[in-house]
Amino acid sequence: MAAPITTTTQVAGPVNVVFQETLLRNAKAKCPYFVGSVPAEIREHSGSFTAKWRRIENLTPVTAALAELTGNLAIPVRDSVQPSVTDITKAVSKYGNYMLLNEEVDVVNFTGQSDKLVEILGINAGMSLNRLQRDEMEDNATAILANGVAAVTDIVTKLARNDIKKAVNTLNRNTASTFLPMTEGSDRVGTSPMRDSYWGICHSDVEEDIRDMTGFIAVESYASQTAVSPGEFGAVGGVRWLSTEESSIDLAAGGAIGATGLRSVAGVKVDVYNSVVFGKDAVGSLGFGKEHIKEIYTAGDKLPSVLLINKARGSAGAADPLNELSTMGWKSWHGAKILNGDWIRNIKSGATDL
Repeated sequence: MAAPITTTTQVAGPVNVVFQETLLRNAKAKCPYFVGSVPAEIREHSGSFTAKWRRIENLTPVTAALAELTGNLAIPVRDSVQPSVTDITKAVSKYGNYMLLNEEVDVVNFTGQSDKLVEILGINAGMSLNRLQRDEMEDNATAILANGVAAVTDIVTKLARNDIKKAVNTLNRNTASTFLPMTEGSDRVGTSPMRDSYWGICHSDVEEDIRDMTGFIAVESYASQTAVSPGEFGAVGGVRWLSTEESSIDLAAGGAIGATGLRSVAGVKVDVYNSVVFGKDAVGSLGFGKEHIKEIYTAGDKLPSVLLINKARGSAGAADPLNELSTMGWKSWHGAKILNGDWIRNIKSGATDL
């Protein structure tokens, strides 16, 4: 298939107009799905396309007292135990995108145009990897259906406090570890203590329903010693919540819209939103040559696992005999994996139509 060339038809020169060289800024979605993920590494020349994580299970608690040693000595004098070791693997894949530009694009445009195109590629890379990580978490985590209905097609309620309580209780019963320690209130007026918490990621539409829940603590009411992450809007039910428009929506996948007041793309069936709640070490991600960043980033930020590649005009040799074509692109290896399914849940619900 022939590669489409970006020409002056798409990137016209600023001719006969007043042109501001500070190009218009682009929307940059918050990309939080790498937060708290356990990084694996695939290095060049390692001879493998597989990432591996190793989990060593806890030992059974000892409740029987040790008996006194008597009689003839036998080595070893006590029975030993053997830990259970589980290796979790994920085949990694290569992803990338690029632009093919003709020389007229450079001739008629100022130098800043190239910088802007590189920024666009960075945004594309960040959103692409974030969605791959998101899909692993949403598609492969055990689902909790809002209001305890039997099937996704029966969902006709928004996210409720009880749905969050069910997810948190499940993680607690499975001995999941929280990410964020308890913090006390301070002498600042209007601050609230925070219980130790899991992370939750939801859509911006669901954020408004969470804000209306009993016991919700807005991020602006956190005590001053509490560190805040980009996109974090508050906490409720033992979960500190991040919102992003990148959280997926299963359009018209729920029950009949009726008088529910929920969002619906066509006004017939409820749109179903995915909100993930997870503990420490529940999810793994891959970096190439180095670890992924662990904090939340915005699409377009420089990611250590992404290679930005720029091929100048003439670098293609006989494929570009008149030095007319250049390319800009990004490339990355990625693999996402749920490492412990007992420590993550995906709550499926509707969202209030505002």
